[in-house]
Amino acid sequence: MPNVPFSIWWVLAPLLAWLGFTLCVTLVRERRKHAESLSRTRRALRILARGTPAMAQVIAFSDTGQRRSGEGTTWAIAQLRLRVQAAETGETFEVDQTTAIPLAELPGHAAGRTIAVRFDPASREVAVERSGTSAAHYGADSSRLRAPSEVPGR
Repeated sequence: MPNVPFSIWWVLAPLLAWLGFTLCVTLVRERRKHAESLSRTRRALRILARGTPAMAQVIAFSDTGQRRSGEGTTWAIAQLRLRVQAAETGETFEVDQTTAIPLAELPGHAAGRTIAVRFDPASREVAVERSGTSAAHYGADSSRLRAPSEVPGR
């Protein structure tokens, strides 16, 4: 059996390489998540600025248990199923919406309630309008149009 001297570098070099790789992967993932959040925020703000006003009935409400805090407010991340009716055209469609709602406003978004929204007529993306007293947090907002096969009664 050959006599190979043991060196700490036989253990340390692979460990450092693995830690470096893990750090790089984590940084790339966090940067991607931040970019997606920023994109959702910009899209929601664009819809609120230029979107078509509508009223939406909350069909289903589900609190995800996630919370965001900042600027003296805590938001609950909730999933809403909305039936949106455009004020101008009378067009109706359903959308699943994930949105941040201030904790104080959660009862106003319960199933059966009607809330003010704006939507993009082309993509039918929806942004929930906030009350004038609450701060806005749109980083968690995303909507998904429900396929006609998913809508009951159609």
